[in-house]
Amino acid sequence: MMIQEFLQSTLPLDSSVRLKRSDIEPDQEIVNAHSEAFEIVSDAGETVGYVKAWEDNPSFRGYVHFDSDGNVVDWKVFKDRLQS
Repeated sequence: MMIQEFLQSTLPLDSSVRLKRSDIEPDQEIVNAHSEAFEIVSDAGETVGYVKAWEDNPSFRGYVHFDSDGNVVDWKVFKDRLQS
């Protein structure tokens, strides 16, 4: 659930779409990371894009946003700096 909350606060989506957990298998290539896939669904129920997101720990996460044809729209990685 933390990944979905992270996406809702960072992914630039307008109010006419929502995230829906996808049946797509998460990437197994990301070792030691938790990953999830989501569909971006319009109010009309049409899938308008996809997002694959991952989280290694709360301070290192990211996502790849795809359009409905599978082309990359955006790719972001977030790394929080540790405060000393």
